[in-house]
Amino acid sequence: MTKKVILGFAIWLGVAGMASAQDPEKVAESVVAKWNAVLKHGASLNDLMRLYSKDAKVLLPNGEMANDKQAIREFWRQLLAKRGNHYELDLEDVIYAKDDTVVSTLRWSELDGNIKYSYDGVIYNVFKRQSDGSWKAQVQRWN
Repeated sequence: MTKKVILGFAIWLGVAGMASAQDPEKVAESVVAKWNAVLKHGASLNDLMRLYSKDAKVLLPNGEMANDKQAIREFWRQLLAKRGNHYELDLEDVIYAKDDTVVSTLRWSELDGNIKYSYDGVIYNVFKRQSDGSWKAQVQRWN
């Protein structure tokens, strides 16, 4: 059901298209690696905001929608205030790919020294290729 919701949301936003010549799994892995590099190495809010498209939207864990960069920035500010740069994303699955769009699921983990704690929730992402060829998060759903 949740996969259908995020897929429907992606289509509603007009981001559905065909997976291009790039392997969707590799695209998702590359994008997640960029997120993890930012999260592990100083996670400035500006660096995090660069990982989102201009028109990004984030459905927050509490069910509210962050409809602009300011609201997304505030979400991350509050999240990072708890544990700073002790988080990591793990690619779980690519559930849809078409044109310049890749929809994936991620797991959110907290790092504490050599111990890694995975949270039960899943993060759904719609990654969209930008005009410069980079891939950015256009829609996220934190579950």
